[in-house]
Amino acid sequence: MTTVAHLRESHAEIAEMIQDLEAGLTRENLSIRTNAKAMHKLLCDLAEKVRAHLGEEDKEMYPQLLTKGDAMKYTAWNFIAGQSELRKEFEAYYKKWLKDCNFNFTDAFLTETRGVIGALVARIEREEKVLFPKLEEMGLFVEKKRA
Repeated sequence: MTTVAHLRESHAEIAEMIQDLEAGLTRENLSIRTNAKAMHKLLCDLAEKVRAHLGEEDKEMYPQLLTKGDAMKYTAWNFIAGQSELRKEFEAYYKKWLKDCNFNFTDAFLTETRGVIGALVARIEREEKVLFPKLEEMGLFVEKKRA
């Protein structure tokens, strides 16, 4: 079962990958083919991690939230809508830049990568600041303590 703690752990893993990408996505670093290949792999790994995280939320969390009171339904629908946009943006980015194993990281690639990463960071921050506190307040998706 999905818990807030598990989702936060997933956020932390994604954030760590993003930090590594932000440090490595420089013109100088990417001019070395080995580094470019490593950054490409990390971007692909990030894409898979994000897909799994969003899929888990879709399957485990949102269906249950939509059965709660109106305020939680409203919150859930807002996050679902935002997730849909993030997923579309991420998929378009993946198809455009990552699927062909082309390690030619242009300025356009770097700009779009920073944009997608920024959207992902904003989503994580919003879940951490808005959604997760509400879930904890309602006692949803929290691990039950053993007596």
